[in-house]
Amino acid sequence: MDMDKEEHAARSARQPRDVLENRDAMDSIERQKEGWANDAYEQFVQNGGLERLAGIGKPLVVPTDDVLDTILRNANVDPPWIMLRKEIGSNMAKVIQLLDKTPAAPEIDALLSELNKQIIELNALAPSRSLHRHLISRHNVREQYQRWYIK
Repeated sequence: MDMDKEEHAARSARQPRDVLENRDAMDSIERQKEGWANDAYEQFVQNGGLERLAGIGKPLVVPTDDVLDTILRNANVDPPWIMLRKEIGSNMAKVIQLLDKTPAAPEIDALLSELNKQIIELNALAPSRSLHRHLISRHNVREQYQRWYIK
């Protein structure tokens, strides 16, 4: 019998959620917040705020491209493939400087190898095949740099 009483007490014990949540109080707070937001909006309208909005009377521009690209562009952040393209350009300039100073330097081949890995990655990230780049070598690095970065 004692076991039944303990079981009944355990079942009828209030759950933590019931103790911590007072639905009426929470609903009242939410209505109060909503009232404040409505009051702020009404005051904004009465003070002529809608007439001073940027772009009033102009059609909305709904982006149709990639959502992530749009968000990055609005935040003034370049997409990853553009940042990689810039890095490739500065690394190509370093290779050209090394070729001008010491054409037989062994680090040039290591830099070219790393650059070609970056170009392969760029080609995988770029949104269009027209943005893909050819692999480079000691023989074509100047030509490719001129084509890609000097316009």
